[in-house]
Amino acid sequence: MKKKVAFISILIGLLFFLNSSQYLSWFYNLTNFYDSYHVDFYGQFLGKIFQGIGIVIFCAYLRFYKNRPSQLVELASLIALNFMLTVFSILSSPLHFCLPIGLLMNIAIGILYAWYVTLTIEIVPRDYYGISFGAGIGISCVFSYLLYKFDTTYVFMTSKYCLFLYAFISIISIILLLTNQKTITKTGEIIPEGITDIASNYTKIVVLTLLTVSIINGLGYFVPSEDITAFHMNVEVMRLFYTIGLVIAGFINDRSRKIGLVLCLIALTFTFSMPLLRDNQTGIFLTWMFSYLLGGFISVYRAIIFLDIAVATDNLYLAPIGLLLGRVGEPIGMLMRFHLAQDNALLILVISIFYAITLILFALLFSKLYVGVPAQTNEAVDIHGLFIDKYSLSSREIQILDEILEMKSNKEIAADLFITESTVKFHVKNLMKKTNCKNRNELISLYNNFQ
Repeated sequence: MKKKVAFISILIGLLFFLNSSQYLSWFYNLTNFYDSYHVDFYGQFLGKIFQGIGIVIFCAYLRFYKNRPSQLVELASLIALNFMLTVFSILSSPLHFCLPIGLLMNIAIGILYAWYVTLTIEIVPRDYYGISFGAGIGISCVFSYLLYKFDTTYVFMTSKYCLFLYAFISIISIILLLTNQKTITKTGEIIPEGITDIASNYTKIVVLTLLTVSIINGLGYFVPSEDITAFHMNVEVMRLFYTIGLVIAGFINDRSRKIGLVLCLIALTFTFSMPLLRDNQTGIFLTWMFSYLLGGFISVYRAIIFLDIAVATDNLYLAPIGLLLGRVGEPIGMLMRFHLAQDNALLILVISIFYAITLILFALLFSKLYVGVPAQTNEAVDIHGLFIDKYSLSSREIQILDEILEMKSNKEIAADLFITESTVKFHVKNLMKKTNCKNRNELISLYNNFQ
């Protein structure tokens, strides 16, 4: 398992570093053509919106295209598309080419983002989603910092020579996937380990809650480019704090999604500090440090909760939705923040309104997903017997049912009952057929609601 986690973390790290560097090359190239206002609008707002479009395209691809090629072919195709668009965005000197080609590049970046997050499901079980994603993005942040130490004035990143670096990372990523093909299941097949505690009925609540979280995150923590220059802020150094937050959040979320959700709420409490301390340079630095540190809690939970939902519903196309909410919600918050930056009173009022809405949604989401189920009583034992009688379960099927209700994987069931995994799958299939359930989540829901 450690090998699988290391593999997916390194792959995510390489690809996220590749995509974020390509984005920054285009972003800094925009400064040659536009003032800070338009750089922020085109780069930070439209850029992320177009990444969201790319994520939607990949979700639609997973939803409607059933005969996917191998992951190796998909990765090579996506990297090739990203690379060619990056070449055009860097080498295009006419003003009217830089912006549209860069936006197309951001669509390709969004597709690749969605691809490798979805791949996580097919490599590691649920208990490792957090650390795989957190460590992967953390590795990318470390790479970004090292690149910055080499290129403090961003001359290299906006020159044609950075293409050699992007080509090298692309090749390494493809080789890494090629040499680890055995760790990946059949294309499109979801690993059935770690049955989720997320009920598919609450997906809409999760979407709405995390959308407001993303909006308030962008609204509270966005800093205009001119402020970054005025305060001499170092984005790359601050991203090291983001790395720490990502790794911590990854470990915590793998042990308890409940605590992970609470940490998101704690992270949002700091969104008031940026407008309140805007005229205080020390305050701005501290706020930015905490925003990056705590932002890791939001990023990790937002991503992996939809991996849980994808597994729960057997819908792989839902896996990247957490990324989509970030790419849509945060730019909306950024845009509002940008227009309200000169009116602190109104800005704080708007943040307060969104914060109040988020508190209500958090309470609703927490009560639906994470409030403990009462301990079983004698009545539950009777219901167990009635359930068995109604569906005419065999003795072996009863054993399998009990194991499924304890959220155990096929491998764990096979070890407990001293049978092979293929035998477990055979009995699970019979269980689903007898109870008319499509997946384990439906079976568990049927049992819990049985009267």
